[in-house]
Amino acid sequence: MSTVHIEAKPDHLLRLAWQKDPMGAVVEMIWNALDAEASLVTVDLEINELGGIESVSITDDGHGMPNASCKSYFGGLGGSWKTAAKVSPHLKRGLHGRSGQGRLRAFALGGQVRWVTVAEAAGGRVERTVISGAVDRPTDFDISEPESVHLSRGTRVEASVPGDFVSRLTQEDTAQQLASTFAPFLAANLDVRIVYQGTLLDPATVWTDMAEYPLPWPDSDGYAAPLLRVIEWPKDVGRVLALCDTNGVVLDDPSPGIQAPGYQFTAYLLWDGFVERRDDLSLAELDEIAPLLALAREKLRTHFKRREQERRARLIQEWKTEGVYPYSAGPVEPAQAVEREMFDEVATRIARRLPGGTQSKKTTLRLLREVISHDPGGLYPVLDELFRLPQSEQEELKRILQRTSLSEVIKATGQVTDRLDFLAVLKTLVFEPEVSRTVRERSELHKILERETWIFGDAYALMVSDQSLDAVLRRHLKELGREPENGQLNPVCREDGRKGIVDLMLGRAHRGSFGREHLVVELKAPKVKIGQVEVAQIKSYAEAIVSDPQFRDARVSWDFWIVSTEMSEVVRRDASAPNRPPGCIAEWEGGVRIWARTWSEIIDDCEDRLHFYRDRLNHDPAAEHAVEYLQRVHGDVAPATATA
Repeated sequence: MSTVHIEAKPDHLLRLAWQKDPMGAVVEMIWNALDAEASLVTVDLEINELGGIESVSITDDGHGMPNASCKSYFGGLGGSWKTAAKVSPHLKRGLHGRSGQGRLRAFALGGQVRWVTVAEAAGGRVERTVISGAVDRPTDFDISEPESVHLSRGTRVEASVPGDFVSRLTQEDTAQQLASTFAPFLAANLDVRIVYQGTLLDPATVWTDMAEYPLPWPDSDGYAAPLLRVIEWPKDVGRVLALCDTNGVVLDDPSPGIQAPGYQFTAYLLWDGFVERRDDLSLAELDEIAPLLALAREKLRTHFKRREQERRARLIQEWKTEGVYPYSAGPVEPAQAVEREMFDEVATRIARRLPGGTQSKKTTLRLLREVISHDPGGLYPVLDELFRLPQSEQEELKRILQRTSLSEVIKATGQVTDRLDFLAVLKTLVFEPEVSRTVRERSELHKILERETWIFGDAYALMVSDQSLDAVLRRHLKELGREPENGQLNPVCREDGRKGIVDLMLGRAHRGSFGREHLVVELKAPKVKIGQVEVAQIKSYAEAIVSDPQFRDARVSWDFWIVSTEMSEVVRRDASAPNRPPGCIAEWEGGVRIWARTWSEIIDDCEDRLHFYRDRLNHDPAAEHAVEYLQRVHGDVAPATATA
């Protein structure tokens, strides 16, 4: 017998033993057996009449440890042979052990530990060796002389004099925990069995889902067609796309290369054609089997898309049954379908963080719906404030929201339907006799339109509302970067010396140039017909601006609109003159045009711009839609007769 000594402090070695973690010690001993190419590993507990553990043994049928190697195995700390080998010598299994410290974990199972190992020596002789250690001298291991035997190869670890924590191994769920730990390995290596206290560990008892897909691969080289096996786990086991032979022996494990948020899985691509390419599998992405890997990944994406649809449908049905789902009927319009899709995806992602109470859950889901419906861009801050998501879930949610254009689609479709609803509102305000005759231009119609300037042109932005010509000048110069250093400007007056008040001034940049277009709109109450007096008013504003040298700039063109429901016959003749665009009643030098426009013309133009989207959205703005929009957006200034 000889003794090997580890050059380390005893307390350091005992810290490496993790004596309070007997489960971890059993796991480590099983991994050591699997690294030794065992196909059967058995764990047995000797339990006394009082239910206490007397001893623990782990037996395997692996290749064992030759006596000549035992000194190097037990005499060092670190530097395991497995670090360089990476795979087992015969079966080419991926090796678990790396640190050269696993044997110390046996002290978590008992104060006295023995390894009885049978292995083939260099000359072909089968020999048995016994290695012994004790927790009270963890730096020393006794190694027996080799004994010739006629026994099967393998190793048995025997631990006696167990400590206080070993009783944890008798808990009812111990076998289940071990099955969960080794399920990926067992699923990939179907010829391996692990038995704990007479119970065979079965990965099928712990995986959450398993599916298999034959892959149509025309270049199978005479081998059976490849098979993709996808196994989902309840916890993270490390995602890989394991390349295996048909017996499940893992030959390489590249990244799966797909996104499947919320799913923990291992994918096994089984094909005997990998065996002859074993030495080159690390370059598989670059050789002739790269299309096979691409095919497997595409099938994985299809698999998890289906699984996500199933999970989402199941959750939503549960919410409907519980009465907390915030939609009572199916989507009627495409815009509603887009909104519902985004709600379902986000809500099912955060489902496990919803409050437990029915009313609280209902309120939270309703809030999510309102945010998605009216401000999808602000969804992420709301979710972060509500749920304080951990970093991993924050990144996942951001990826979901950024992955698609759902947010922008909802925003765009919502904007289109809002515009269609507003046009219905505007028709009521200017055409319905009971409403139009009571609408006040400045306090009602004007206030509503300054929030809906898109009706005059999508590219225009509001610059001035209900302000003097002096304010128009200041904003004009600001846009051109010509503001006077001292801030002093000469007052702008109409030809009769009065200071005009402009209803709306809008502006936009010329596309592809440095020029700008300014639009001045003078609104009249629906009951006021555009006649010579009204035309004279808008022309006086134009004259005041054209005549004032402070406004002059060759880069700017000006349009002046006078708008009401009707116009006199004389004005209509001017607006339909053959040498000018329809509606234009005068053109002056310097890019100045004056227009008389009716609401019917403006609304028709808007509907022409929106008709494509209206048809695609199948949106027909009914009266109740228009009233709801008016109350929601303009309730503070809307005429009472229009919202009744």
